[in-house]
Amino acid sequence: MEQTSGSHVLTCLADQCSYNCREVCCAPVIEVGEEHPACDTFTTGAVQIADFEPQVQDCKVSQCHFNSSWACTAAGVTMITHSDHADCATFRM
Repeated sequence: MEQTSGSHVLTCLADQCSYNCREVCCAPVIEVGEEHPACDTFTTGAVQIADFEPQVQDCKVSQCHFNSSWACTAAGVTMITHSDHADCATFRM
């Protein structure tokens, strides 16, 4: 079932990210990059952990199947490690 706005991040497999809390994202919101489906929220610095499931606030990857006017309509997303950052593995053309 697809959501109409905002998408819960169910899984984060980017071990280096400070928001990774036992493979669940603990960021307050997630933003996904423009031409590349990179997690723009990824950081290795000090962070404030959210006490609720984050939403994909903005998806700027216009060619993604789940992008509807900058909103992610996927029921959930998975972030994975890619090089020195995290990518959205749910991305589909």
